[in-house]
Amino acid sequence: MDITPDADLPLLTIGQLARRTGLPVRTLRYWSDAGVVPEAARSAGGHRLYDPAGLARLELVATLRELGLSHAEVRRVLDRESTVAEVAATHVAALDAQISTLRLRRSVLSAVAAGDREEPGHLDRLNRMARLSAQERQQIIDDFAARACAGLEAEPQLRERLGGGDGGGHQLPDTPTQEQLDAWLELSEMMRDPEFQRFARRAVEHSPANGAAGRGPQPDPHSVFARNLDRTVGAALREGIAPDSPAAAEVVDQLLDHPGPERRAAVRARLRARLDAGIDGRLERYRRLLAVLQDQQPPTPRTAAWTWLATALDVPDAGVGAGQPS
Repeated sequence: MDITPDADLPLLTIGQLARRTGLPVRTLRYWSDAGVVPEAARSAGGHRLYDPAGLARLELVATLRELGLSHAEVRRVLDRESTVAEVAATHVAALDAQISTLRLRRSVLSAVAAGDREEPGHLDRLNRMARLSAQERQQIIDDFAARACAGLEAEPQLRERLGGGDGGGHQLPDTPTQEQLDAWLELSEMMRDPEFQRFARRAVEHSPANGAAGRGPQPDPHSVFARNLDRTVGAALREGIAPDSPAAAEVVDQLLDHPGPERRAAVRARLRARLDAGIDGRLERYRRLLAVLQDQQPPTPRTAAWTWLATALDVPDAGVGAGQPS
């Protein structure tokens, strides 16, 4: 922005400056007293006079104020402590947050206007969510992840998973559907529920990701286990294999990757403890709600597979696949 003054312009009184710029005299006097637009001299009668440099500086100040910069930000730009680009970038980020909030509020109002659910409780929850800022919604996610993972060995990895990477998996789209609004409302209530927080804590304590810190880059253990569960237990369910049958013991052995006799009992015990911590319909619901938010197909339910596996693990181990009893 060119603020080079015209040296041929005469000194201007504050009234002339106001008429030239369209700004109130009281505003010019405030900026002058604050040193933002200093006077160049005083007339014989003691009136303020401003030179071309002051006029150019004032025009820049007026432009920056119209763009929404505060007095302090304008002062930093004029004093060259910050560039216009730096301050503008800060304002762009702030405007983005405001736009996101306004889009959410618009979506909530649209959902209320188009929907047939007028029960007070539902409308009250929608209203409360619309009033939450993006930062407040993110705080709900962060608090949930922190409580579930505090003190665990692989805490950063687990918190990243529960938090969806800066909340990416838990955040509302810019223009959410009614289904996504309902999903986020239910999900946020789950994450703030102390009982569900304790359940999530027990689940992550037995998670294969816990204790994986310091082992270097590895495949996501959750994804690996899910694939193996479907390959073995899922197939057994589809084939109608009973969990207390001899064939089920071989399925369990395949899932555990045929541990040797010395590890067999310990591996089965760890898996059984993990199932005790993780068999809960709320976890299935949690995963389905995340899928709705991410506009993905609902995940294949795992509760049936976990229940089948828990029953199979409760059957006395005869050492199938190990060559001898444990």
